[in-house]
Amino acid sequence: MKKYILALAVISNCTLLMAQTEFDASKFIQSDINGTARYVGMAGAFGALGGDASAIKDNPAGLGVYRTSEISGTFNIGLQNSNAVWSGTTAKDNRTNTTFSNFSYIKASPTFRSMNDESGLLSSNWAFSYNRLKSFNRNSTLRSNSSASSITDYMAYFTGDIPSKDLIYVPNSYEPFDNKNVPWISVLASEGALIGENVNAGKSSWTSILGSNELVAPTYTLQETGYMDEYSVGWSGNFSNIFYLGTTLNIQSIDYTARSRYSETFGAGGGMTLNSTVNTSGTGFNLKLGAIIRPTDMLRLGLSIHTPSIYNLTDNNYSSIDYDTSIRGNLSTPTSDPGYSNYKLNNPWKFNFSGAVVIGQKGLISAEYDYNLNTTAKLYDQDGNAQSFSDENAGIKDMLKDVQTIKIGGEYKMTDNISFRAGFAHSSAATNNSQADKLMRFNTTRTDTEYFQNNKTDYLTAGFGYREASWFIDFAYMNKILDETFYPYNSNSLAVAVRPASVKTTNNNIVVTLGFKF
Repeated sequence: MKKYILALAVISNCTLLMAQTEFDASKFIQSDINGTARYVGMAGAFGALGGDASAIKDNPAGLGVYRTSEISGTFNIGLQNSNAVWSGTTAKDNRTNTTFSNFSYIKASPTFRSMNDESGLLSSNWAFSYNRLKSFNRNSTLRSNSSASSITDYMAYFTGDIPSKDLIYVPNSYEPFDNKNVPWISVLASEGALIGENVNAGKSSWTSILGSNELVAPTYTLQETGYMDEYSVGWSGNFSNIFYLGTTLNIQSIDYTARSRYSETFGAGGGMTLNSTVNTSGTGFNLKLGAIIRPTDMLRLGLSIHTPSIYNLTDNNYSSIDYDTSIRGNLSTPTSDPGYSNYKLNNPWKFNFSGAVVIGQKGLISAEYDYNLNTTAKLYDQDGNAQSFSDENAGIKDMLKDVQTIKIGGEYKMTDNISFRAGFAHSSAATNNSQADKLMRFNTTRTDTEYFQNNKTDYLTAGFGYREASWFIDFAYMNKILDETFYPYNSNSLAVAVRPASVKTTNNNIVVTLGFKF
């Protein structure tokens, strides 16, 4: 006999049921190398150069470099491939995405000065722009032929000493999904007959229904969709063609959805599938300040500071379980009502240091160093109280890492109209993998037990462009490889630890930018 249980999160305004973890926060802390084709073609190493619409989001002082007004837009085609190895079994998945990733209007406003006067404020430029900071779109499939550890073991451990009367639906009398002291994954496991109760001296404990040596064959699929966008208004001044100072006020928007499906086929027959869907959406704002100095015609040096982004976010989560335990017995199940959770996230400070060497009229080499203070990110409840997330905030400090990104790019001008570009970038691990384990709250409504440890991200880019006096078109290619380690659940406290999987996600992006100068 097969059963199907549905659960929709009811967590409005209740701090006891907050379900966010440090892994949720980490998704919205780190942006990506996205933007115009010229910017992408040089791996984003534009902090000290400016003169590019996407460079402004890294260092606002780059807006002051403009001598003419400009309008531009960027289109991106992404080919994503995921390759996972789990206990020797390889699984692959892919996805194609198309995105309008940048639109900018630059207004160059020279100040009125005499013909030979090049001192003081020479121009006061403005920018209005849209940038896609990050795309979450990804499909992943992971598969293992055999595992001695089962999620039913985790469910039994997580249920602890909750008595069965708190987990079983009683028509017209008791709904376990309404009990704020009971984790929903335990309700699903109990109602699905995946765990069994043991009572000793009036105290309950739980064990998996599987045999002590019974193996399982797990499969996991993930579909992620969504984006992190930024809308900005910026100003920058050019002082004597030597010093450039700029700032932007930015509104950021997040819309992220993860649909996961974790299945096990039991060695003695039957199986189960746990489906989890989580959507996070909201807006935030931050301020960016930047400066560029040009001590000589050949050398450029840049510095920028990004203040923490303050987000107001809403989570909606949905869970279901499909199970076949007819050879062992099963129970009837209920359906609950929908709801949501509101909270705040403060993203960390970010510092950007950059330098560039301009080689006459023919080329340039640029480098950039970004430092994200990820461990200073913090979660708050709707009233701005961090105490409600004391465990999660402690986990952010212990389990995440400050991320360092190095970007190197170059451009060679073959003719007055045609330029070629190339670049490389590397981002360090975002998680402290010796300690980064997903710790779910005892009374959480979330059932997405899986987590990814971030090992590193590498980018390799190339591009070319054609420019006339009044218009330009640029093309770029970027190969991005994200290296992660996957765990379907935290097995540190179980008798048998689950084996992790190695996941490499490769994104091949083709970027096209068309712009007009006036």
